[in-house]
Amino acid sequence: MKLKKFFAGVLAAAMMLTVGATAAFATAPEYTTTPDNVDLGIMKNYKVEKGTAPKEDFTFSVTYVPVKSKPYTTAYTGYDGTYTQPVASKTATASFKNDMDAKAENYQESLGIKISDFSLPKGPGKYCFEIKENVPTNKTPGVTYDETIRYLVITVANNDALDGGCVYFAQLYDDTYAPANSIMGKATGTKVTGDNAFTNTYTANNVVISKDIKGSLSDLAAKFTFKVKLTYANGKNATQYVGAKVTEYDGVTEGVKGLVWAIDGTTEHEISLGRNQSITLTNLPEGVTVTVEETDGGEYTVTKSDDTTGTLENSTITATISKVNDALVDGKIGFINTKEGTPDMGVVLDNAPYIAMLAIVAIGGVVLMLNKRRRDEE
Repeated sequence: MKLKKFFAGVLAAAMMLTVGATAAFATAPEYTTTPDNVDLGIMKNYKVEKGTAPKEDFTFSVTYVPVKSKPYTTAYTGYDGTYTQPVASKTATASFKNDMDAKAENYQESLGIKISDFSLPKGPGKYCFEIKENVPTNKTPGVTYDETIRYLVITVANNDALDGGCVYFAQLYDDTYAPANSIMGKATGTKVTGDNAFTNTYTANNVVISKDIKGSLSDLAAKFTFKVKLTYANGKNATQYVGAKVTEYDGVTEGVKGLVWAIDGTTEHEISLGRNQSITLTNLPEGVTVTVEETDGGEYTVTKSDDTTGTLENSTITATISKVNDALVDGKIGFINTKEGTPDMGVVLDNAPYIAMLAIVAIGGVVLMLNKRRRDEE
């Protein structure tokens, strides 16, 4: 009997300890009140994956969604507005200037949305707002825009004093958000953290222009002149591009490395390349056309290398920056100049005709000699 009481006491103590530990270590409620006059921290990320991004102003529309809301009063029509977020290429100093030496980093800035922007009525209610990026019709070359939808849900509740004051709770959801059937119910949908609300990316390509000389009669020390022109993609214009930077140059022309070449479809950049020399251009977004013309190789047969990503016509190679499997790859434009021929080796005889001529001469000589002898005998 005493043993049973002992085990009962141990069981009761264990149950109490379990309940107490559960209460002590339970996760704190995920809902915390949000002051109505502070930034909610809904962020835009501008990720530069490759190259240097141009200055870009992203705008976002915020629209009240009545069908996903449980308003305190039906008179509330909500807030419909636009937030403008100035963003530019990420530089070492995080300035708003285009910097061709920028590192491929994230640039992040808040949309600046606050609860006080919405002038919510006093009294318990849930208010849903759709936030989405205004994607321009003429997109900036190289930029991938974030076309996802986010839902900001703001819950208004009475304060603890029940004196007519309110407290607010804010939560960001993805596009699967669905409200509960009642204000006390639990909504469904995937929650999104503010710092990952929206992300745009920028990426560009590199192109290497190279030269090779082949052939038994070629001048291996020769230098050839090229004209390079960069043309913007269809439907775009020159102002949408930062420009292409010459990052590597192994050639004759002075002062080329480090230059930024305009992508304007008209400017021709002249360079000189010899055997096994090349030039590398960076920051070329998808759709840019690179046209390279060799101007002084008339004595040579001009062909393109096997890995060239463009077409050759009349000593001009034209290549358009494109994607392979949805990813940009470095382009290559390779010129090969070849000169072959038959070297001068002296007189080369075809024996048969000459032997016949010598035979005729010999026969003629014999005939003359026989005639002379016959005349002498007479």
